[in-house]
Amino acid sequence: MATANPTDRQKAKKATPPAAGDRPSLRIDDDLAADLAEIMRVHPTFAEAVRQAVGQLAMQYRTAWAHQVCPSDTAPVLLAYQLGNPATMRRTRPVGQRVPSPPPGRQLRPAFAGELLGRPTPSARPDAQRPART
Repeated sequence: MATANPTDRQKAKKATPPAAGDRPSLRIDDDLAADLAEIMRVHPTFAEAVRQAVGQLAMQYRTAWAHQVCPSDTAPVLLAYQLGNPATMRRTRPVGQRVPSPPPGRQLRPAFAGELLGRPTPSARPDAQRPART
Protein backbone atom coordinates (compact mmCIF):
# COMPACT_ATOMS: atom_id res chain seq x y z
CA MET A 1 0.00 0.00 0.00
CA ALA A 2 1.49 3.32 -1.04
CA THR A 3 1.44 6.24 1.30
CA ALA A 4 -0.09 9.46 0.05
CA ASN A 5 2.26 12.28 -0.81
CA PRO A 6 1.95 14.98 1.87
CA THR A 7 1.84 17.70 -0.80
CA ASP A 8 -1.30 16.10 -2.29
CA ARG A 9 -3.31 16.92 0.83
CA GLN A 10 -4.83 20.35 0.97
CA LYS A 11 -4.57 22.20 4.24
CA ALA A 12 -7.70 23.63 5.79
CA LYS A 13 -7.92 27.36 5.14
CA LYS A 14 -7.63 29.70 8.11
CA ALA A 15 -10.74 31.63 9.04
CA THR A 16 -8.66 34.20 10.91
CA PRO A 17 -6.31 36.85 9.55
CA PRO A 18 -2.59 36.10 9.68
CA ALA A 19 -0.84 37.09 12.90
CA ALA A 20 1.83 39.77 13.00
CA GLY A 21 5.09 38.28 11.79
CA ASP A 22 3.42 35.59 9.63
CA ARG A 23 4.45 35.27 6.00
CA PRO A 24 1.27 34.46 4.09
CA SER A 25 1.54 33.47 0.46
CA LEU A 26 -0.83 33.90 -2.42
CA ARG A 27 -0.85 32.99 -6.06
CA ILE A 28 -0.61 36.02 -8.34
CA ASP A 29 -2.97 35.80 -11.33
CA ASP A 30 -3.01 38.15 -14.34
CA ASP A 31 -5.55 40.60 -12.86
CA LEU A 32 -3.72 40.88 -9.53
CA ALA A 33 -0.39 41.32 -11.33
CA ALA A 34 -1.84 44.20 -13.39
CA ASP A 35 -3.32 45.85 -10.27
CA LEU A 36 -0.03 45.48 -8.38
CA ALA A 37 1.88 46.97 -11.32
CA GLU A 38 -0.26 50.12 -11.05
CA ILE A 39 0.18 50.47 -7.28
CA MET A 40 3.90 49.69 -7.46
CA ARG A 41 4.46 52.68 -9.75
CA VAL A 42 4.22 54.75 -6.57
CA HIS A 43 4.94 52.18 -3.83
CA PRO A 44 8.03 50.44 -5.19
CA THR A 45 8.04 47.25 -3.11
CA PHE A 46 5.45 44.50 -3.01
CA ALA A 47 5.12 44.88 0.78
CA GLU A 48 4.51 48.64 0.56
CA ALA A 49 1.93 48.17 -2.21
CA VAL A 50 0.03 45.53 -0.25
CA ARG A 51 0.16 47.56 2.98
CA GLN A 52 -1.20 50.64 1.19
CA ALA A 53 -4.00 48.75 -0.56
CA VAL A 54 -5.09 46.78 2.50
CA GLY A 55 -4.88 49.88 4.73
CA GLN A 56 -7.05 51.90 2.37
CA LEU A 57 -9.68 49.16 2.10
CA ALA A 58 -9.69 48.63 5.88
CA MET A 59 -10.24 52.38 6.46
CA GLN A 60 -13.15 52.30 4.01
CA TYR A 61 -14.72 49.39 5.93
CA ARG A 62 -14.14 51.04 9.34
CA THR A 63 -15.67 54.31 8.16
CA ALA A 64 -18.77 52.60 6.74
CA TRP A 65 -19.29 50.56 9.90
CA ALA A 66 -18.62 53.50 12.25
CA HIS A 67 -21.28 55.57 10.45
CA GLN A 68 -23.64 52.58 10.25
CA VAL A 69 -23.85 52.72 6.45
CA CYS A 70 -24.11 48.92 6.48
CA PRO A 71 -23.98 46.20 9.14
CA SER A 72 -20.51 45.41 10.48
CA ASP A 73 -20.51 41.90 9.01
CA THR A 74 -21.14 43.24 5.48
CA ALA A 75 -18.61 44.64 3.01
CA PRO A 76 -19.65 48.18 2.06
CA VAL A 77 -19.95 49.16 -1.58
CA LEU A 78 -17.84 52.12 -2.70
CA LEU A 79 -20.18 54.50 -4.55
CA ALA A 80 -17.90 57.49 -5.08
CA TYR A 81 -14.49 58.84 -4.19
CA GLN A 82 -12.57 62.09 -4.29
CA LEU A 83 -8.96 62.34 -5.41
CA GLY A 84 -6.37 64.99 -4.67
CA ASN A 85 -2.80 65.81 -5.60
CA PRO A 86 -0.71 65.48 -2.42
CA ALA A 87 1.69 68.17 -3.67
CA THR A 88 -1.05 70.81 -3.73
CA MET A 89 -2.96 69.74 -0.62
CA ARG A 90 -2.61 71.69 2.60
CA ARG A 91 -0.58 69.80 5.17
CA THR A 92 -2.21 69.20 8.54
CA ARG A 93 -0.81 68.15 11.85
CA PRO A 94 -1.00 64.36 12.31
CA VAL A 95 -3.63 63.46 14.90
CA GLY A 96 -4.00 59.74 15.38
CA GLN A 97 -6.34 57.90 13.08
CA ARG A 98 -9.28 59.91 11.81
CA VAL A 99 -12.54 58.44 10.67
CA PRO A 100 -13.94 60.61 7.89
CA SER A 101 -17.34 62.16 8.43
CA PRO A 102 -20.23 60.66 6.50
CA PRO A 103 -21.15 62.20 3.16
CA PRO A 104 -23.99 64.75 3.20
CA GLY A 105 -27.55 63.56 2.93
CA ARG A 106 -29.38 60.60 4.37
CA GLN A 107 -27.18 57.59 4.97
CA LEU A 108 -29.72 54.88 5.66
CA ARG A 109 -33.01 54.10 4.01
CA PRO A 110 -35.75 54.76 6.60
CA ALA A 111 -36.80 51.09 6.72
CA PHE A 112 -33.23 49.92 7.20
CA ALA A 113 -32.54 52.65 9.76
CA GLY A 114 -35.52 51.62 11.85
CA GLU A 115 -34.39 48.00 11.81
CA LEU A 116 -30.72 48.80 12.50
CA LEU A 117 -31.04 51.69 14.92
CA GLY A 118 -34.45 51.00 16.41
CA ARG A 119 -35.53 54.55 15.60
CA PRO A 120 -36.06 56.68 12.49
CA THR A 121 -33.11 58.72 11.26
CA PRO A 122 -33.20 62.49 11.79
CA SER A 123 -33.17 64.82 8.81
CA ALA A 124 -29.75 65.47 7.28
CA ARG A 125 -29.78 69.12 8.40
CA PRO A 126 -31.88 70.29 11.32
CA ASP A 127 -32.18 73.77 9.80
CA ALA A 128 -33.54 72.33 6.54
CA GLN A 129 -36.99 72.21 8.13
CA ARG A 130 -37.03 75.96 8.88
CA PRO A 131 -37.90 78.56 6.26
CA ALA A 132 -35.04 80.53 4.74
CA ARG A 133 -34.13 83.89 6.26
CA THR A 134 -35.52 86.96 4.56
